[in-house]
Amino acid sequence: MKKKIKKAFSKRDKERVNFIFECRALKYLPRSCFTFLKNIFPENVAEHTLFVCIISWILSKMEKADENKVIKMSLIHDLAEIRAGERNLINKFYSPPPNEVLIFKEIVRDYSLENMEFLELFKEFSQEKTLEAKIVKDADILAQMLLEKESFDLGNFKAKRWLSTSLKRLETESAKKLGEILYQIDSDEWWLKIVKKYILFTKFLNPKEPFFHLP
Repeated sequence: MKKKIKKAFSKRDKERVNFIFECRALKYLPRSCFTFLKNIFPENVAEHTLFVCIISWILSKMEKADENKVIKMSLIHDLAEIRAGERNLINKFYSPPPNEVLIFKEIVRDYSLENMEFLELFKEFSQEKTLEAKIVKDADILAQMLLEKESFDLGNFKAKRWLSTSLKRLETESAKKLGEILYQIDSDEWWLKIVKKYILFTKFLNPKEPFFHLP
């Protein structure tokens, strides 16, 4: 029987794979707001990041910003939370904020990611001075508002206070516009439109099936 020869991989490639595994940990990191918002459908930081990416892409079009930079910044904006944790509002009153720039430096060093612009992009996001950084911050807030609106529409009327507060935090005109619509719209409107479009032309049941005439 031939002995299996273990393939040698480069250290650099192993680091890349380990970094991807660390990023995947966002999937198991719950959003901290649920301690107080009490939404019946939990959300993790990885899911939140997806919404931030989509929203920031839309905002970058509306604001004529650098889409490439905005999407990259959105992808990494919460990456330091894998090591620092997700803190809710009350946590922030009792403990100093983690040095996320320092954490990013460590991540870049641990996985030899110097050519990925992670640190530069995160520093820009943290300072919130450029248009791209403001867009990602607004997208972060709008993604939170989606959660709050969903909670409100499901009967959690206390979520309206959260929505009002989030709406006031938006900075770019495009985000304010989308925020106002989000605040007022029915979160089920998108799929109800699809139903109205096709419901009269869709045959759900076959008359030959035995249960067709049952009440």
